[in-house]
Amino acid sequence: MQILNTRELINSIIMLFVVLDPFTVVPFYIPTANLLPKEKRKKFLNTLILAAVFMLLAFTIIGDYIFKILGVTFNDFRVAAGLILLVYAISSLFDIEIGAPKNNIEDIEKEAIVPLATPLLAGPGSISTVLYIRYSYGYPIAIITIFINIVLAYLILYAGQYILKYLGEHGALLVDKFMSLILAGFAISIIRASIMSII
Repeated sequence: MQILNTRELINSIIMLFVVLDPFTVVPFYIPTANLLPKEKRKKFLNTLILAAVFMLLAFTIIGDYIFKILGVTFNDFRVAAGLILLVYAISSLFDIEIGAPKNNIEDIEKEAIVPLATPLLAGPGSISTVLYIRYSYGYPIAIITIFINIVLAYLILYAGQYILKYLGEHGALLVDKFMSLILAGFAISIIRASIMSII
C-alpha cells in the first residue's frame, strides 16, 4: 500500500494548479455566464466543474491501461508530457489561443463543457500533468490533487467577477504570463529528469 508523501502531494497540487490556471479562465467564463439568467449561473458553473473533473479522472484512471496497450513506457510518456507542457506554456506566453470561446454563441449552456471545461480548464496540459502525477506518485496523490485543484478552481471562478475587477486587464495578463513561466520551468524539469533516467 502506497503511503502518501506530503512533499510529493504539495508539489503535485502546485504543478496541476499552475497548468489548470483557473485565473486565466475567468475572463472567458464571466462574459459567457453573464449571458445567462442569474438563477442558471450556478448550474452553469457546476456543469463546467463536473465536466472538468470527469475529464481529469477519466484520463487518470484509464490512461495507464491505454499506455500499456500501446506499449508506451514511463520515460516515453514523461518526455512527451514535458514537451506538451512546454508547448502549452510557450503558446500562453506568446498569446497563441488554444480553444478560445467563439464570439457567436448559439447554445450558451454548452459553453460550460466546450470550450470552458475543456480545453481551457481540463485541456492537454492538465491531462498530461495528472497522468504524469499518477505515473510518478500513484493514484491516491493524483486523485487528491485533482479534487483539491478543482475546489480551488470552483472558488476562483465563483469569485471571478470580483477577481477580474480587482486585478484589471493588465493584472490578469501579468498573472497569466507569470504562471506560464513557472509552467515552462516545470516542463523543462520533467524532460531533464526523463533524459537522466534513460541515460
